[in-house]
Amino acid sequence: MKQRIQSCFQPFRRAFVGLAVFLCVTVHPARAEEPDDGRIIEQILQTRAAILKESTNPQAPPAFAAFWDFDGTILKGDCSEGLAIEDKHIYPGLAQVCIENGLSGIYPRVGGFEGFWTDYTNMKRVGNWLAYPFVPQMLRGAKAEEVLETSRLHFANVLSNYLMASSIKIMRSLQAHGVESHIISASADLFVKGAASSLGIPEEHIHGIEVRTRDGRLTEEIVYPITWNVGKLERLKKITEQTNGRKTIVLAGFGDSYGTDGPFLKFIASQRLPAGKPIAVFYNRGADEPAEYKGLFYHAWHVATVSDKGGP
Repeated sequence: MKQRIQSCFQPFRRAFVGLAVFLCVTVHPARAEEPDDGRIIEQILQTRAAILKESTNPQAPPAFAAFWDFDGTILKGDCSEGLAIEDKHIYPGLAQVCIENGLSGIYPRVGGFEGFWTDYTNMKRVGNWLAYPFVPQMLRGAKAEEVLETSRLHFANVLSNYLMASSIKIMRSLQAHGVESHIISASADLFVKGAASSLGIPEEHIHGIEVRTRDGRLTEEIVYPITWNVGKLERLKKITEQTNGRKTIVLAGFGDSYGTDGPFLKFIASQRLPAGKPIAVFYNRGADEPAEYKGLFYHAWHVATVSDKGGP
């Protein structure tokens, strides 16, 4: 009897094993760990639709926006610092590229990056508020257009391969439904603006740490707010105020650092919208959640780049 029962279940066992093998072979390991993009997109678009339905003036609908961090959220790695995995150098950051192209007023083309990196990492030990602004400051004297063109080329030739597939998918889906994406980054403004063509969004929708220019050349004078921590929230508020009379409703925010992105994500998540709910997506599950952000964010995970998945 036992043998007969076992023989009856053999076809089901073989089918189960076959299915397990099929899934192990055909499912990309990175895809299994991607966040539920569909759920994120659906919530944003449902909220947009609910607000439009409640609108008292359909002839003048509000503008809709989503705000993004850049490094680690849209780009794997850091556009200023580069990317290394387990001490393996993957790509150079724009700080190194600009120095080696002779664009720094402090560090020489040959061997200068090592000096910069020592100074920069020492500053980071003091605080990011000191280190991050130093990146555009060390380019003083360079022509702003040359720095921007260097950034564009580095994105076109290298960095565009490391854009996160999940983020690009969400950005494009939102754009197709009239939700504009804006980026607020703690990297240099002329670095992140180089990603505009790769992302398919206007340069004026991309904001980083700025220094003033005089006669087309960069100075050391910081333009405030510094787009880090609460400075990102200040920049977000300024952007939403400058909409030519149209009210801008922020439907979503995306980030990966409590220290850098926490304030603007909390602001977005805590909004009371005319209808529906905003969503703040946090892409670093390994980070300990501070009490002030408890329960506010949608925690997601993404590992695949556009080159990993053959494009979004």
